[in-house]
Amino acid sequence: MTLPPPREVLAGEKVLRINWLPGSDRLRGLCHCGAEAEGEDPIEMWEWLLAHPDHPAGGPTVTPSPDVLPPPPAHRVSDPSIIRTRTPVLV
Repeated sequence: MTLPPPREVLAGEKVLRINWLPGSDRLRGLCHCGAEAEGEDPIEMWEWLLAHPDHPAGGPTVTPSPDVLPPPPAHRVSDPSIIRTRTPVLV
């Protein structure tokens, strides 16, 4: 079996597609039955597509984001002038 050139899409009755929506973190899935869905998680999107014909209308279930975001991870300061002016912390 030979693969098509990179810029061509496969044709056929049983082709499943997931396209990235530029400018976002969203994916759009298209089932061969004509159902479409959008989501952010590629694994959930593939599970939704592969569940044909039992996939739910509207796409995969979306987990709600938390109301309060966790604090960002610590970062390193590598500027020597800032490092020299810091007060040492004894632990």
